[in-house]
Amino acid sequence: MYLRSMLKKNVRILFRVASVCSFLIVLEVQARPNIVVPDVHRQIHARLQEEQETNALFQNMVDSINNLKRVEADEPFELYPALDLYTSWDDAHVDPLRDKAPIPIPAEKDIDLSHFVAPIKGRINSPYGWRRRRMHKGVDIQLYKGDTVRAAFSGRVRIRKFERRGYGYYLVLRHSNGLETVYGHLSRFLVNQDDLVSAGQPIALGGSTGRSTGPHLHLEFRFMGIAIDPAKILDLQTFEPRNPQYHFIAAVEQKAQMGKAGRYSRSRTGGKNTAASSGNAFHKVRKGDTLGSIARRYGTSVSKLCRLNGLRSGSTLRIGQKIRYR
Repeated sequence: MYLRSMLKKNVRILFRVASVCSFLIVLEVQARPNIVVPDVHRQIHARLQEEQETNALFQNMVDSINNLKRVEADEPFELYPALDLYTSWDDAHVDPLRDKAPIPIPAEKDIDLSHFVAPIKGRINSPYGWRRRRMHKGVDIQLYKGDTVRAAFSGRVRIRKFERRGYGYYLVLRHSNGLETVYGHLSRFLVNQDDLVSAGQPIALGGSTGRSTGPHLHLEFRFMGIAIDPAKILDLQTFEPRNPQYHFIAAVEQKAQMGKAGRYSRSRTGGKNTAASSGNAFHKVRKGDTLGSIARRYGTSVSKLCRLNGLRSGSTLRIGQKIRYR
C-alpha cells in the first residue's frame, strides 16, 4: 500500500512538471513570434532536382556509350563524311554549295537510313512547306527547354553558330550517307565544331533562341544543300524511317522548293499573272545569291540562265535584280 501511494504521488508530480514545462514553452514561443522555420519542402525539392539532373547527365553518358558501341560495330566513322560528294569542308553557309564553283548533283541517289536515331520525339508544331512568302525547310518539333537533342546519324559537326534572326543557336552535321542535318533554336551546345559524333549521341539542349515563338527543335534534312521534306523520310508519329533507304530525285526535290518563288510578275495595268500566262518565271536576287545557287534551286544550268538573261558566267548580280530561269 505504501509503495502504491508513493507511485501515485510521483505520477502526479510528473504531470504537474510536464504541464509547467508546456506552459513555459508556449510563453517562449509567444515572446518570439518571428522565429524562422526552415523551408524543409524547398530544401527537399532542390535536392531531388539536383539528383534528377545528375541522373539525366549520367543516363545521357550511358546512352552515348551504348549508341557508340552499337554504331561502331557496323558503321565505321569517316574523318570527313561524304567528301566524295561535296569535295570541300567549311562552315561558311548552311548550304554547302553556296558561293562555290558548280559541282554536279546526282540526278538520283539511294540514301541509307538504317542507322537513324530520332533527335527527339514530340508533337509537330509546324510542317515543311511555304509560310506565306517564306519557305520552311524543316519541321518544328515541340520540346521543353533543356531537353536533350541527339544526332540523327553518325557524322561530323560542320557548323556550330548563332543566328539572331533565324536559327538561333544551331548545328549542322554531315553524315556518311550524304545527308546533312540541321538542328535549330538550341539553348546549349554539347559538342564542338569538327567533333565526330555517333548516332544518338547528345549534341545539344533544346530551347527557343533566334526567330522562335516558343521552345521547339527545328529539324532539317538536306542533300547537297537541297532541303527534303522530313515527312518523306520519317513517319512523324513514330519518328521511324519510312523505308531503309530514301530514293532522292533531284528534280522532284528542287521543284518542291520552287513553290511561290518567282511565280508572279504582275502587270501595272491589269494585275494579271503575266509570268504564268507567258510561260516565263523569274527569281528575285537576294543577298548571297549566285548564278550557280539559282541554277541549283530551279533545276537548271548556269549556261541557260546566262542565255535567258544576256549574262556571262562571271556576271555580278544585284540585290533585287530579276533573273529569268524559265
